[in-house]
Amino acid sequence: MGLLYKEDWKNAKELLAAWWEGEVRRPVIQVTAPRDPTKWYSYDFWDFCRYPDDPVTVVRRFEEFCSATFFGGAAYPNLWINFGPGILSAFLGAQPVFHNYTMWFGNQQGKGVASLREIAESELDKENIWWRRVYLATKTAVEMHPGRFVVGMTDIGGVLDVIAALRGTVELLKDIYRNPDALLDAIYNVTEIWHECYDSFYAAMHEGGHEGTSAWMGIWCPQRWYPLQCDVSYMFSPAAFEKLVRPCIEEQCARLDHSVYHLDGPEQIKHLSILLKIGELHAIQWVPGAKEELSGNDCGSSKWFELYKRVLESGKGLIISVPPARVQEVLRIFPKGRIIIQTWALNEEEALKLLNLGNETAA
Repeated sequence: MGLLYKEDWKNAKELLAAWWEGEVRRPVIQVTAPRDPTKWYSYDFWDFCRYPDDPVTVVRRFEEFCSATFFGGAAYPNLWINFGPGILSAFLGAQPVFHNYTMWFGNQQGKGVASLREIAESELDKENIWWRRVYLATKTAVEMHPGRFVVGMTDIGGVLDVIAALRGTVELLKDIYRNPDALLDAIYNVTEIWHECYDSFYAAMHEGGHEGTSAWMGIWCPQRWYPLQCDVSYMFSPAAFEKLVRPCIEEQCARLDHSVYHLDGPEQIKHLSILLKIGELHAIQWVPGAKEELSGNDCGSSKWFELYKRVLESGKGLIISVPPARVQEVLRIFPKGRIIIQTWALNEEEALKLLNLGNETAA
């Protein structure tokens, strides 16, 4: 069955389902392009933050974007319920501040007011204004989605990133050495609340008839999956990552059907060997970061090819966003790689050329 904005949705679903199960041993391409470059409608993926109490307007604006967009290969119209990275911290009391094109959560930019004990004893308050907004947006999107688009679950956040928002990043770094046991208690409790959030949103989506799960990463799965992360760990030593982050990631992997770790920036590469040892972690998404990309070292750069080999040789999948001009080279180097390549094109014709490159590689 197709979608209004993606007629070959059935084929894309089957391909993605097979990729999750490890049955696809070639790169899978997701490409988007304007159907008419002169009339392309650019959707602002921060619209839920701009109109937090009017999800119907956001859905309608998203559909305008979908009607003007070609979703090629395994790409699909994904309405991600975006209230900022790590909205769980707002559910637990952080004060969100929306500025231009990002949402800041209270204490990411300064010292937090929550103690480790308070975090360890906190509970999810479903009367919290931000919980009610995200839940309403999720329910509304699901009610409006049938036969039209896919709904991506909100960005709950990385467990330690949420704690950093509540404590303040500097305080969290001090806690690693001054209060390690209390920090572990806080991690345990936030992990439990994280899964309570996930289960609540998952139930709301599936009670509304949504099939499978999607998230901000734009990858559909027929089962329960989610991107996992710990962005603050770029400041952690491998020993601290092993002690604090690995058990948390392992717990989340065990309670989901599939998972991907969002490896964000060169300073996290030191943790890759630990991540590759987590058996239930399905894949790694690599993001070089703005500084590297501005220097020409985007995901299509040969600078990262050894990293890709490490991931693929471990048996895990790889997800990368590659500029269109570099897709062919990545396909040439990794013709049998279990990779999802996310890219874009200036028009539908160019998008089809990129898809044909993938088909030629698979032949």
